[in-house]
Amino acid sequence: MKLFSYLSKNNLNSIGVQTEKGDYDLTRAFDIYQQAKGVHQPVSFAFLQVMVEMGYFSKSAVTKILSDPWVQSKDRELALGSDCRYDVPIARPSKIVCLGRNYGSHAKELDHAVPKEPVFFAKAPSSLVPHEGDIVIPRWLDSRVDHEAELALVIGKTGKNIPREAALDYIAGFSIVNDVTARAMQKEDQGRSEPWFRSKSIDTFCPMGPYLVPAEEIVHPQKLEIVLTVNGKQRQHSSTSDMLFPIPVLLEHVSRFMTLHPGDIIATGTPEGVSPIQDGDTIEITIEGLGTLRNRVRKEKPAE
Repeated sequence: MKLFSYLSKNNLNSIGVQTEKGDYDLTRAFDIYQQAKGVHQPVSFAFLQVMVEMGYFSKSAVTKILSDPWVQSKDRELALGSDCRYDVPIARPSKIVCLGRNYGSHAKELDHAVPKEPVFFAKAPSSLVPHEGDIVIPRWLDSRVDHEAELALVIGKTGKNIPREAALDYIAGFSIVNDVTARAMQKEDQGRSEPWFRSKSIDTFCPMGPYLVPAEEIVHPQKLEIVLTVNGKQRQHSSTSDMLFPIPVLLEHVSRFMTLHPGDIIATGTPEGVSPIQDGDTIEITIEGLGTLRNRVRKEKPAE
């Protein structure tokens, strides 16, 4: 079971769900479910983030809706066509926290020391772009830009000082993120002992999706294969088992410094193999159980 945000023909945001039988309109299914139960003040979901924030995002909750006889009787009405346009699963997180150097091989390929504790930074939420959206390199940026394939997790409930043994209980679901980085700019800022926030936060430099998969669906999040290709050629290939600091340690560490809220995105770091991207490239990231995130690179045209 995989959930996704999509835009209808009328540019209205809705939630879809991919099942073994096909893709269905979960927003409409939930409306039908509530009507069948005689709910007089129905809760309507148009955004996955709202679903997460209100605590309705789980495999068991979605299964309960889809298995309802009245909902199943509307099977044809709920079926989605192939013309859906994906939107980002989480559109307005309070923060995107990214782990740096969480794969030793990646730290070494960039000549960085392997950290002794988790290193984290932030990306601006405005950098998010959906599956099939373009990664746009600004016309003024003429230096190197890299791809970075990463497992992303979305927080499901508020947490502060989360103990590692309970960390997985705070995760609503998993997705894929491409932590696109203006690499030359990042190194320039680092060389001046300045933050590298700007090199990570350019508009469209955080592709995410296509799905948000309920945490219950991913039995072993620390054993997921990660593959990134550029124009069909493999650039990154690793496993989440190679993380220096596993997910429970990351959540314990990050929540020591800040309160995590439902809908917050945590990008868990990238393995070795990062390399430059350019105008016209097609980047695909596949993570086991989470689908494939696909984006095309487009260089912004000079101003006329």
